[in-house]
Amino acid sequence: MERDAQFAQRKAERATVRSHFRDKYRLPKNETDDNQIQLVGGDVELPKELAKMIEQDNEEEEEKNSVIGQLSNIQNLDLDSLKDKASATLEDLKQSAEKCSVM
Repeated sequence: MERDAQFAQRKAERATVRSHFRDKYRLPKNETDDNQIQLVGGDVELPKELAKMIEQDNEEEEEKNSVIGQLSNIQNLDLDSLKDKASATLEDLKQSAEKCSVM
């Protein structure tokens, strides 16, 4: 009995990982995986190694989806000089706004 429960738990863990990657890559869902997860009770706790792998994967995705992450993918782009130019432009706008007689 215990051996069967452990086997079912491992199958559910693998199904959870597959489901995660199906969601990530927008692949069709698999009913077998959903059934395996529900068979164990629906709440599957992944082993530390798998949970860490998925967490790192999610962090990488968030970084790639950020504006800075997308800018860093552009070749020959110096982010430091871009930040300096943006800061200088912002300072110029502030000075212009202070000198404006309407405001």
